[in-house]
Amino acid sequence: MTEHEAGLCATCEWVQIVENRRGSVFYRCRRADTDPRFVRYPPLPVLNCPGYELASAGGASRTRRPAPPDD
Repeated sequence: MTEHEAGLCATCEWVQIVENRRGSVFYRCRRADTDPRFVRYPPLPVLNCPGYELASAGGASRTRRPAPPDD
């Protein structure tokens, strides 16, 4: 998925990029953990978001992390 397809999430400090075993990529909003206004996995592209913060260069939040195993 390109940055254009993900919208603001692609450059947000609060994103956690999750990849499952099949190679699908999901953009998870970590703001949703503490603020009910935000959706954990928002429909993309996100073009407007009150919680958007530009990620710092090399921010750990942009690191891909494996999704938990499907049970």
